[in-house]
Amino acid sequence: MPKNLERSLRYISQSINNDQFMLMEYLGPVVDGCRAALNVSIEKARVLHKITEEEFEEHINSVSDSFRDLTICLRASDTQDEYSIVFNRGKTTVYDECVEPDVLIIADNETLISICDSDPKLAPNEVLGNRLKVSGKDNLNIVEGLGFLCYPSLLRVAKSGVDPSSLLSEDADSVIMAAASDLVVKMIRKWIDISLSEIHDA
Repeated sequence: MPKNLERSLRYISQSINNDQFMLMEYLGPVVDGCRAALNVSIEKARVLHKITEEEFEEHINSVSDSFRDLTICLRASDTQDEYSIVFNRGKTTVYDECVEPDVLIIADNETLISICDSDPKLAPNEVLGNRLKVSGKDNLNIVEGLGFLCYPSLLRVAKSGVDPSSLLSEDADSVIMAAASDLVVKMIRKWIDISLSEIHDA
């Protein structure tokens, strides 16, 4: 088991470091926007339509860039094996241990492998909240973790023939961006629904 998950994580890490299909250039800004949106207060959100362009830019820039300095731990609940993928200035390294992670992702072994596979068998939003748990030091870290879980699915979209780096095609560009937005928004909506439900049940 660990070798399968480790192999998948190392493949993901290599793909990110090699800038394969430029996927982080699509995924990063989507996650940035979601983190900035979560960083706004209710009071500010109510008057968001009234703010100036300069104020909007200031708000968007109020959070640091995603996937620059982050440690994500993936732990198999049935075997207790764990691996971490560490982002340091945008570059990643995989370790066979977890030390003070910012985000903790827990699922059974089979689920983790299915999500992190280079041809993922599961969409992470389908199992989030039941077979898959994501927690972290703060909500902005968690959103980065949720975004990371979308990477293998986004990689599959790019591998299916939509490669923005080879054709410089506007169509390819828009397909990748739409896929990134759709995947991340689905994950975050599901996470928000789960969080609100847990608060209500408490």
